[in-house]
Amino acid sequence: MPTSNPNAAICLTGSELTRGETRDLNGSFLGRGLSELGIHVDEVRLVPDEDALLLAAIRDLVDRADIVILSGGLGPTADDRTIAALAEVLGRGIERDPDHSERMKQVAIRRGRPESEIPDNFFKQAEIVEGSRVLRNSRGLAPGTFARTDRGVVAALPGVPRELTTMFEEELVPALLKHFDLEPPRIFRAKLLGHPESWAEARIQALGIDFSRVDYGISAKPGELTLKFIARESRHHEEIDVAREKLEAEFPDDLEVLPPTLSADAAETAVVNVIHELFIASGKTIATAESCTGGWIAKRLTDSPGSSAYLIGSVVAYQNRIKESLLGVDSAALEEHGAVSEIVCRQMALGALRAFHSDFVLSVTGIAGPGGGSEEKPVGTVWIGLASREQGGDTVEGAETVEAVRYEFRGDRDMIRRQTILRALDLLRRELKRRHLPRPRHLSEG
Repeated sequence: MPTSNPNAAICLTGSELTRGETRDLNGSFLGRGLSELGIHVDEVRLVPDEDALLLAAIRDLVDRADIVILSGGLGPTADDRTIAALAEVLGRGIERDPDHSERMKQVAIRRGRPESEIPDNFFKQAEIVEGSRVLRNSRGLAPGTFARTDRGVVAALPGVPRELTTMFEEELVPALLKHFDLEPPRIFRAKLLGHPESWAEARIQALGIDFSRVDYGISAKPGELTLKFIARESRHHEEIDVAREKLEAEFPDDLEVLPPTLSADAAETAVVNVIHELFIASGKTIATAESCTGGWIAKRLTDSPGSSAYLIGSVVAYQNRIKESLLGVDSAALEEHGAVSEIVCRQMALGALRAFHSDFVLSVTGIAGPGGGSEEKPVGTVWIGLASREQGGDTVEGAETVEAVRYEFRGDRDMIRRQTILRALDLLRRELKRRHLPRPRHLSEG
């Protein structure tokens, strides 16, 4: 069996990618998927639909990489040239897979096209490199190709993301596991909240983790960091436990452990997922009272299926008259302190708590820009409030508590709003954990 430490190269084809007209989703997916199999990805390359460039790229990559994955160019049009270019590089012919050709014919007939009127180029999508293994496409029409090279293997996958991800998981991964003696690494991921990248990095480097045995990286977004630790060799896998213990001791309230195979999209909603599980386990409820975020916090909470069990509702109170009429904000407070102030933020939270009879309320009011700022309240000034009922409390005044925290975020309007949402959700997460609400076992163990 070939080497247990293969390297890989990814080639994404399509002039729409090189012109910036379409955002690539496949490169990051393939990179993560291969890395989690223990395959080191050396390069991700973009190539337009030009024969000379495509041929040169494929020749170069199959000479340098044990595994080459091509994405795109399997369609029916003249600029879909991947199979033809790959066949030329490998010195083979082109054939049509009969199973996929029949599927294509049946699809056309179901769509009301008589068989006699189906153009021949429609079946171009069924082409594969002669003598290669067919990768079945359960989500679309075009099959993939898996072929041996002088150095290793090459695979051609569709460019449509949903087709590519399914074919990768159902067809390509089993083929790679059969061809290579792979040793998957052990991976630890965690979300670190509320710490600037440089400060977090300095504290992590001082923990005494053996980085000669563990690869480590940080990816930063406003208000959050994603940490990733990889032990590639089985004899170093125990170093992941050491790193996790040290991180949890160093950042006890700021670290949320993520599943080891978490996708990028899921990582972005890690805090929401934690909140969702805590609410489901506890039976508590929440509402939101939002101004500058325009209902975005409620939207993030409803991204989780089943959130209707705990999210009661939301008031988007952009104008002052809505703050007064629906949330009971005092007009004198608005007049004296302005909408972006501690007292208004607190009154918004308490007003929603009483209106919705929920256990918690998040409130936000701020200046997202680009205009509206002042020397006293510059653009990026945001107040975030959290109102709640003490455990065992009801609607009486004495059972209610509220806090409000001022932040000054930087960036454009979108960045300020995103940072506001993350901080608000993190404030809620911390309060739920402080209350020692029931925590599902899989979250506690990461």
